[in-house]
Amino acid sequence: MKKTRKGINKTQQQLAIDMLQSREYISKQERGERKIPPVTTKYFIEKYNSPWLALEAVNEYIGWGITQLDSPRANSDKYFLQLLLEKELLEALETIAQVTWTKDIDYVHSMELQDIHRSAETMASVVHFSTLYLTSLCETYNISWLRVWRKHHSDLKTLGYHF
Repeated sequence: MKKTRKGINKTQQQLAIDMLQSREYISKQERGERKIPPVTTKYFIEKYNSPWLALEAVNEYIGWGITQLDSPRANSDKYFLQLLLEKELLEALETIAQVTWTKDIDYVHSMELQDIHRSAETMASVVHFSTLYLTSLCETYNISWLRVWRKHHSDLKTLGYHF
């Protein structure tokens, strides 16, 4: 949250006034002494197009999730991120092809189970790097994170999927 606040050039006091919260409460959120409430996350996403804070909030609330890679190269070199995603997508296609779905899981052989585990682990990487890629696109080209997801959900509903 601190990084996001500094990125929009606001002091804790200015942010507290904008959000109708105390400066002390903002400070505790930034230090991790208080969880970032959903209303704060929503505020940053809607007003400042800040998907990173949204992803960190999800991670904070459920204990796992997508986080920014902690390396200068990964955070500044968008081409590097694109290459990582391409590699993971190709690997995912290979591992998906190795999985044979069966209704009777009691008869899955150990080799098949290894393929299933490998596919699941690869898909976790795809989800992670795809989300980082999408977040970077939104941030770099000022694409609304919310608009992208709202359109995605609308498209799913149009296709007959409900959630």
